[in-house]
Amino acid sequence: MEFLVEIEKAKELKEMALSFEDVVQVKLIHTKVIVVDERVRYQCSYSGCRDYGRRVMCPPHTPSIEEFKKVLSRYYMALLVQLEGTIINKDNWERETDQWALRLHDIIYKLEKKAFSLGFYFAAGLIGGSCKLCQECPGEKDSNAKCLHRDKARPSMEAMGIDVLSTCKNLGMEVAFSPDKVIWTGMTLLA
Repeated sequence: MEFLVEIEKAKELKEMALSFEDVVQVKLIHTKVIVVDERVRYQCSYSGCRDYGRRVMCPPHTPSIEEFKKVLSRYYMALLVQLEGTIINKDNWERETDQWALRLHDIIYKLEKKAFSLGFYFAAGLIGGSCKLCQECPGEKDSNAKCLHRDKARPSMEAMGIDVLSTCKNLGMEVAFSPDKVIWTGMTLLA
């Protein structure tokens, strides 16, 4: 019976997610369908990600893949959220995509807080891409720096080793980064 109550609460959270402007798709999923792959973290670390080691919410400052897998195994549901943004100024593509990333970040933060208020006391939000809350992360100058926005900053799914492309593909969800549009994906783990 308790599980059915939690499903109803999760559906309420899903409705809240769908109410946000620009959110195009929301799925309530079992965490077993989340693809975690060490190669995602490897790409963060060794394939030229400009934020690796420079942002407090990016590797190597985030938990290891094995630690995250252990934590993820304690969750049973997640809310996967996508928002779509139109790129207006193609000459300023990166800045515009960053604005959509910040919008997703805000939505995930609000969903996490709502989930907590609904009784999901271990709700944990994960954003898409690196944290963009600060123009210059304190981690860029000091590898031991602390986050200035611990209340709102969240690591990305990629930093945890989540293969966002495979996870979304398996669920029939599009992921797109083109000159015309961007689809950002975030997640709130529920337990």
